[in-house]
Amino acid sequence: MVKFNKEEFELLLSRRDFIRNLSIIAHVDHGKSTLTDQLASAAGFIDEDSAGEKRVLDVDKNEIEKGITIKSTSLSMVLNDPSNEKEKIIVNLIDSPGHIDFNSEVTAALRVTDGAILVVDSVEGCRGQTETVMRQALQEKIKPVLVINKVDRVIEELQFSPEEAYQNFQRIIESVNVLISTYGVEDDLYKNLQMDPTIGNVAFGSGKMGWAFTIPQFAELYSKKFQTSADKIARKLWGEHYYDHEAKKWSTEPYSKVSGKKLKPSFCEFILEPIFQIFKLVKERSTNSNSSGEEIALSEELSNVIQKLSISLSKEDRKKDSKNLLRTIMRKFLPASKSLIQMIIQHLPSPVQAQKYRYSLLYTGDLNDSNAMAIRDCDPNGPLILYVSKMIPMHSNTSASSISNNVGRFIAFCRVFSGTVKQSSSVRILGPAYEGAQSKKDVFNAHVQRVLIMLGKNTESVSEVSCGSTCGLAGLDKYIVKTCTCVDEDNFECMPIRNMKYSVSPVVQMGVEPVNPADMPKFVDAIKKLVKSDPLLECRTNSAGQYVLAAAGELHLEICMKNLEEEYGKGIPIKQSQPVVSFLETVTTECEPCFAKSPNKHNKLWIHAEPMSEELISLIEEGDFVKQDVNKRAKVLEQEFNWDPAITKKIWSFGPNDKGPNMLVNASHSVEYMNEIQDFVVTTFQQNTMRGALCDEPLRGVVFKVDDADLHSDSSHRNAGQVGEASRRAMCAAQLRASPKLVEPIYLVEIQCPNSVMGAIYSVVNHRRGSIKSTEVINGTPLLNIVCHLPVLESFGLTQELHGLTSGQAQAQCNFSHWSIMKDDVHDPSSEVNKLIQSIRRRKGLKDQIPSYTDYCDSQR
Repeated sequence: MVKFNKEEFELLLSRRDFIRNLSIIAHVDHGKSTLTDQLASAAGFIDEDSAGEKRVLDVDKNEIEKGITIKSTSLSMVLNDPSNEKEKIIVNLIDSPGHIDFNSEVTAALRVTDGAILVVDSVEGCRGQTETVMRQALQEKIKPVLVINKVDRVIEELQFSPEEAYQNFQRIIESVNVLISTYGVEDDLYKNLQMDPTIGNVAFGSGKMGWAFTIPQFAELYSKKFQTSADKIARKLWGEHYYDHEAKKWSTEPYSKVSGKKLKPSFCEFILEPIFQIFKLVKERSTNSNSSGEEIALSEELSNVIQKLSISLSKEDRKKDSKNLLRTIMRKFLPASKSLIQMIIQHLPSPVQAQKYRYSLLYTGDLNDSNAMAIRDCDPNGPLILYVSKMIPMHSNTSASSISNNVGRFIAFCRVFSGTVKQSSSVRILGPAYEGAQSKKDVFNAHVQRVLIMLGKNTESVSEVSCGSTCGLAGLDKYIVKTCTCVDEDNFECMPIRNMKYSVSPVVQMGVEPVNPADMPKFVDAIKKLVKSDPLLECRTNSAGQYVLAAAGELHLEICMKNLEEEYGKGIPIKQSQPVVSFLETVTTECEPCFAKSPNKHNKLWIHAEPMSEELISLIEEGDFVKQDVNKRAKVLEQEFNWDPAITKKIWSFGPNDKGPNMLVNASHSVEYMNEIQDFVVTTFQQNTMRGALCDEPLRGVVFKVDDADLHSDSSHRNAGQVGEASRRAMCAAQLRASPKLVEPIYLVEIQCPNSVMGAIYSVVNHRRGSIKSTEVINGTPLLNIVCHLPVLESFGLTQELHGLTSGQAQAQCNFSHWSIMKDDVHDPSSEVNKLIQSIRRRKGLKDQIPSYTDYCDSQR
């Protein structure tokens, strides 16, 4: 086995044109990890026989138990260029999860890479998560290539003919191209990008068996036979191209001009038929017991085929059963690593190429300043600018000897976009809430203790890593919660790299607390480490003081709880509640101003609430609108949302957390001391939007407008305590007066099942308040793909119910879709939503009864 050569790797790091940073993305179980094994084998990390079975980057114990990828894991490799053995290339590969619950890991992987290998199961085709990860990749300006995987299933399970398989591949490629044209339509990078087998950005194969091919590979083989260039042959091996053997010429007509006989598509005749023939001949091979270890004879026809392909089989190979013999033959005929490496080199960009078009997406500052230019040019001598996309727990085998006690410590996994990061570099850490040079919020100074190359569960310490590559940094975890930008300690002008936007939301919650109150300090520390280890997981305390974990789904929550109990909080008995759903609160009408006095009666406020349009909510949630220049923002509000020009520049705050989809607006006119109380009202607004008046859930889509105020002239009588309380009560009253509603999360659910159980599936969905969106036959299979919307509240136990009802024939995948307003009157005691709100209030230690707006209003007499 070839071990990691640190000296060689450090030498190659300076050749940025020969670096590729890529993610492998796919729907769950489409075969990412088996393809990763093939590349790892080519780099010498695992032996050839283990590739496809070992799942080298599934290093977490939960991944091994569940058989799925849960954490995105990086492996830096030195690979030989198959077309030039003297040339070497660095590939920083990240294997990312396919299950939707762990999609935040995909986001973290894509941010630090430039290319993506999209893997699609040849039987299942494009599924829901295929579309999700592809959309994410295109939003991050990631250039994709396609691998149609598990082709062996098409041959053996579905028993397709070559023409049926070809048609199936065409449908998959067309589906991927539709995704590119749909989600990349506004980007020049994708205007002319298509997955086109003739140019080699599509590969076909079987990661598990270790074989794959591209059309250019076969074109090289056939170019001598047809005495023409490989490029010309490649263009004829896909689409409406046929070879007329009688006329001895290529044709675009499906019938021979000599005999009128139907011709075979060239892809079928020259590529698929030889592969199908090998499968057929090996299957027909004598399978007399080989337990004695004796060599089994090959048929004459199979021997001839192997000889023509220049494949040599050892005596040990000939003793193998048919399954392993087929794997050996196909791996020698069409080694997967060769196809994948060629596709990576030829069709995925180097960091030098990618940063020229990605810098405008990544950098939040002036795109003409020196920092932006350094990112654009991938300048190793420029200012240090790197982005940490996730925190990785240290293992005992981490190469960070200067870090005392690795347990509970984290590596900051990052991409260096400019400059060079070195051991002992002094850096300025810009957190997600950092707002610029004048801001002291979320900014820290620290020293890098180790620079690490990521090798799956292992690491290797190096002296430095320059721009264009990924690496791990040790010693910064005290200052980073989840993500950040790091720059030189004296670079005060650099703005941060744009924060990541996740496509999933933490909509499933669970309350947790230590059984023994004396364990609370250790428990809090364990919670902090758990939250740091997961890009999406959130933790907050409710009004009863209980810690509440919020995750993407049941499986995500299950894994997080397991990590809390067995790793970060090991030895601490933990009490947990039943999983519950995250809700939001909103308003649906504009109300009259609500009046409230300060406790000392010297200050009066009039505030009303009104609903925000869904379009404006979406704009705010995208992130850029909140940080826009005041004048630009005002123009958008006036022109696109018909806001009154008098108030468009008087937005005091967004909330919660200064960025949420709620707004506080100063709509008053000529009121004294308003600027002096602004901070007090904003603080209250942040608290109220985090915990609404209905049931302590966050607000969404509410605009609070301060219409008028009567404030005491003496500042000591209009302090934070006085004005804050008055504004709190006025906002609560306004929310409750503006037709408040509860908002619930909705899943988009994909269910694969045989036609025979469709009625049972429909019944389950309808019983759970779901609605069927579509039902389609999966081409070439007896399976249906049922797509429906289902409230997250009704999703608990769905997988188990479907499994039991259909004897395991139905598989469901839940993906967060949208938020939906629950229509029932929240104050009607007979409504389901009223009962739901009461149960939420009861769980949080609040009074069952929903308050009225009059409970917060003061009399104006």
